[in-house]
Amino acid sequence: MAETQEFWNRIARKYAANPIKDMAGYNLTMDRTRAYLAADDDILEVGCGSGATALLLAPNVGHITASDISSEMIAIGREKAAEAKVANIDFVRATPFDDAFPAAPYNAVLAFNFLHLTPDVPATLRRLAGLLRPGGLLISKTANIGGMKQLVFRPVIAVMRLFGKAPSGLSYKTPKQLEAMIGAAGFEIVESDFHGDSRPFIVARKK
Repeated sequence: MAETQEFWNRIARKYAANPIKDMAGYNLTMDRTRAYLAADDDILEVGCGSGATALLLAPNVGHITASDISSEMIAIGREKAAEAKVANIDFVRATPFDDAFPAAPYNAVLAFNFLHLTPDVPATLRRLAGLLRPGGLLISKTANIGGMKQLVFRPVIAVMRLFGKAPSGLSYKTPKQLEAMIGAAGFEIVESDFHGDSRPFIVARKK
């Protein structure tokens, strides 16, 4: 965990400055996400990064707890929120397994570009289910690096890690494998789609 935090702290400023590559796909993801949120919702975002998504969604909900393992990412998020004068986001340095979420249970948990970075996806999904109210939503978009793709990605990522260019603990799951794990964690799949790339956008409701 310390190694992962160090990696994201080191690249945080550069990561935050990089433009989104597929803006049309990102905007579609945001539009679909907003369709599931209500004005009085308490939201948890895990792996919030530099806070860009939380800041976009803040006008549509009551409150967002935006969490990330990286203290530097959290610092950037707080800077952005202060500059934009957004008051309904709390940025918290935490992993999903920490006891740092006083507003739990939440109406929705957002996990964008996050689940493939967790070494134990089933345990993480069970924990996220525990942070949700009955009927609450898990809204995720996750890199598709499972199946045949891992034959290519594994050695490439291993080399990148040697040079400090990739994080540790990646999970190689296909969209179908991920959907099965989400179902096993006590969710019902509501929507599964692709917004311009190979990362599945999955919405699931806690049973």
